[in-house]
Amino acid sequence: MYRIKDLLIFAAAIASLMLQSPATADDETSALDRIRERGVLEVAVYNNFPPFSFRDEKGRIVGIDADIARALAQSLGVSAAIRAVGADESMEDDLRNNVWKGHYLGGGVADLMLHVPYDGAFAEENDRVTFVAPYYREQIVVAVEKGVGANFDPLDYFSREKVGVELDTLTDFYLLSAYNGKIRNQVVHFTNIGQAVAAMKRGEVAAVAGPRSEIEFALGDLADSYAVGPIQMPGLRTSGWDLGAAVKRGNSALAEAVEKAMAQLRQQSSLSKIFANYRSSYQLPSQTKLVGVESDGRISQRD
Repeated sequence: MYRIKDLLIFAAAIASLMLQSPATADDETSALDRIRERGVLEVAVYNNFPPFSFRDEKGRIVGIDADIARALAQSLGVSAAIRAVGADESMEDDLRNNVWKGHYLGGGVADLMLHVPYDGAFAEENDRVTFVAPYYREQIVVAVEKGVGANFDPLDYFSREKVGVELDTLTDFYLLSAYNGKIRNQVVHFTNIGQAVAAMKRGEVAAVAGPRSEIEFALGDLADSYAVGPIQMPGLRTSGWDLGAAVKRGNSALAEAVEKAMAQLRQQSSLSKIFANYRSSYQLPSQTKLVGVESDGRISQRD
């Protein structure tokens, strides 16, 4: 009796899988069609993250990533519905919440998420999404008054002067440990780069270190008074990283369309113009070849 029941349950489960698999595959491959049918591309960007995504005085989500999202949607012939999301404890959590599964509190997932690392090793560790369309190379830099920047020696300067950083970032961790901790007492922590730059303008710190885009945006009209350049310091494994987009694994048609649309924006100088609108200099990503997305979600480079 129990064996027969078990066999029936097993057979029902197999039948269910057989019915669901083709439908799931069909749903995934038709993601682009569904977007075009409803006329909207849903894009996840980070909340309160200038200059990439933040709200203006009217409450509208603006910024570099927001403008890129609208440009991509226009290329696909639809409008953009921009979803501002909070950062979780890790990038893996953000991808789970916003791209392939959804948050446990609900809300569903977006069609596309921007401002994700475009890195082969990271992609291997996160195989539930497909990473496409690198659009910018972020870089750790330091901003100091122009007279200082000409002969800038990090160890000498930071041994005498305070440097502002955003708390719990790569820049923060690095400066605390650089030169065997010799400058750690000179590191001043702020909640974000905007606060650090404001403190530098007031003379409370002599320099600010962090991502180029955030520092340049925060400098604003006083940008000409400061020198901004890479930190040449020993032991820093990487001072830059590519940013791109992520879609749910299997949505190959959407991934391919986004990849081509982003390449077109880059070729037309639209990306550099968007960055310029937010007082940030555009840095070409290190990986700019057209990426092909295979049916199983793998990424292949094309010449």
